Amino acid sequence: MRKRLGVVLVAGLAATVVSVLPATAAPAPLANLTFAKVGTSPAGPVDKQVTLQCAPIGGTHPTAEAACTALIAVGGQFSLLPRAEGYGCGADYWPTTVTVTGTWRNKPVYFTKTYSNDCEASVGSNFVFHF
Repeated sequence: MRKRLGVVLVAGLAATVVSVLPATAAPAPLANLTFAKVGTSPAGPVDKQVTLQCAPIGGTHPTAEAACTALIAVGGQFSLLPRAEGYGCGADYWPTTVTVTGTWRNKPVYFTKTYSNDCEASVGSNFVFHF
């Protein structure tokens, strides 16, 4: 009887300890970003916005997984995104500005760059800015 009482007491104590310990929060995503694109095009004004979350992948970016892969390859440094190979854009000047805000590895991100046109924004960022 004594042995059984000891087991019950230990089990009860363990349940109490677990119930008072704080729940651990889920880790923050690798990236939580908002992209904005404004400018002009032959079809009229450009004004778009999407979100991107990496690890886990999510948001409204149309190619979130590919965008996260490209960003991870450059350590989240937008200025290091390579130009996509094998693609060309016309020389038409329809300036498009892309702005990125949010966090990368829990650190604030702010990036802005003006491209000569929307195609250049896409190709010049390895399609991260293709939205």
